[in-house]
Amino acid sequence: MVNKRGDYKYGIVLSLILGTMVLSLSLYFIFQELWSSDELDMEICRQSIQVRALLPDVKKAGFTVDSFKDAYPLKCKTQVVNIEKNDVIVDKNGRMQVEQKIAETMAMCWALYDKGDSNAFPSSIYLITSTCVPCARIHLTEEAKKELGNKKINIRNALMDLKMTKDYSYYEYLNNSGKKFPAFNPASAREFNLSGNNFDIDESGKYAAVFKNKLTGGVESGTYIKEMWNKIDISKVSLPMVFDQEEGDLLINYGVITSPKKGGAGEYIPYLFYFQANQENPKPFDEVKTRLVDGELWRNANFCEQWEGIPA
Repeated sequence: MVNKRGDYKYGIVLSLILGTMVLSLSLYFIFQELWSSDELDMEICRQSIQVRALLPDVKKAGFTVDSFKDAYPLKCKTQVVNIEKNDVIVDKNGRMQVEQKIAETMAMCWALYDKGDSNAFPSSIYLITSTCVPCARIHLTEEAKKELGNKKINIRNALMDLKMTKDYSYYEYLNNSGKKFPAFNPASAREFNLSGNNFDIDESGKYAAVFKNKLTGGVESGTYIKEMWNKIDISKVSLPMVFDQEEGDLLINYGVITSPKKGGAGEYIPYLFYFQANQENPKPFDEVKTRLVDGELWRNANFCEQWEGIPA
């Protein structure tokens, strides 16, 4: 027997997918004529994020059992930001242009993903999952390394001190511009430490946390089940304070944890993070497999279980 209502709904969804694909192709050719290669890559990435965020999930009994987000690919290429000799010369104010470039690139990455206000990534069926995307790679040229010498590129100070506008710093933008979530503080549960020696996820240093959605006011905390308190625990995350020229390129990444079931804080938790590609101890691409969150709804959520995007 044909389910006409189901066929009708899926027909609408299919029309939506085809319509967005046609629109994206049309915009692609327009932008190709008018924009530079980097600008074009950025706009293609932005469109693919927006389309995926609009595509619906299929739910049964409150759980996501399928998603149309995977039907449209993420077309985001890692931006390469080359730091030249002039970028590491200290100016009369005691600053280097490289600091501004790093802060601007982080702000761009957060804005690209709608400042955490929408989600372009589906969850696995009945499972918690996490996805990370490399937004940009900050590369020091050999001339820049020679000019830099023993001078330090302080990432934390750049974010805290440099002004994005006259009213607020880059750090304030990253933590306050999103209506739902901060960039360096997953669901306002535990702020990342920006003064670390390197990128590190300390699972042994976890503590009970409460997830919050600033827009809805919804919260997610532990529950009391059969005389046992089931907490939501979150690990301590440290990010490097200094960009060390000996530890390779600085990778700026967007991450998101997604759940098939909507809790008080929502169905996803976004965050921004960065590390140096050649960091030795611990190795960053091994470190991201560490548990970030453990709890009833968000049980067994690792920092990055999978990567998407186009590397560069």
